[in-house]
Amino acid sequence: MIALFFAGLWSRISSWLAPVGVALAIVAGAFFYGRSNGKADAKAEQAKANAKAIKQARGVEDDVQNMGGSDIDRALGKWLRDGR
Repeated sequence: MIALFFAGLWSRISSWLAPVGVALAIVAGAFFYGRSNGKADAKAEQAKANAKAIKQARGVEDDVQNMGGSDIDRALGKWLRDGR
């Protein structure tokens, strides 16, 4: 009697198990696809920011190379605390 009950219950559960599994697989696939796209976008944005920072630093280095000693002292004077 109990075995017959569990057999009937299992047949009802197993008929829903495949569609639920497919739905979960679709949701998981969409989640991981979106996550990988977000990671790639973040890496591209970081690379762009790094390139901009390198370009800016190179520009500052070039400006300093073109300055004379007194010009450098005057430009850096605003960062000193010795009262200049």
